[in-house]
Amino acid sequence: MPLSQASEREQIHNRTISITAYQRQDGLVDVEGHILDIKPFSHHLVDTHRAAGEPVHDLWLRLTISRNMEVQSAEAKLDVGAHGICHLVAPNFKNLAGLKIGPGWNRMVRERVGHGKGCTHLVEMLSQMATTAMQAVWSERAPMDKGVEPTRPRRLPAGMLNTCFTYNDDGEFVREYFPDDYKAAE
Repeated sequence: MPLSQASEREQIHNRTISITAYQRQDGLVDVEGHILDIKPFSHHLVDTHRAAGEPVHDLWLRLTISRNMEVQSAEAKLDVGAHGICHLVAPNFKNLAGLKIGPGWNRMVRERVGHGKGCTHLVEMLSQMATTAMQAVWSERAPMDKGVEPTRPRRLPAGMLNTCFTYNDDGEFVREYFPDDYKAAE
């Protein structure tokens, strides 16, 4: 269902973010993110100029992860940065190797490539790349056929409980599908 009808307006900026996960032949998973920012008018910054329709940002980031969600390697490429020196931070993203996607991910990312050590746009995208990695790895688990009872109690992965409305430990969804994780509201 689309959003409601908007007021009359004119586009002033477009950001496209694409994140895709790939199964590698060696058993690892590549998660690749791409950010493309484009303005429909000429845009001037202190050291750069973009004509209408030219990218303000064209940024790439690849995480290679293991099945246990540990980053094996990371590679960044800043084809177009807002400023002439933006590309110099690309090597710093290698410092993500060794981190584990899960609780504390965003904090650990900021420690390694935040606070002036990286590109704010790529750092922000890393949160969504982590979610994509989880979706990719968890989707490969054996599917549950409707009507077939599991051989052991179904449990939510530790990092998912209380992360959103659906997975609240006192909610109806958890009570119905993950009763061992359910805690009645007090």
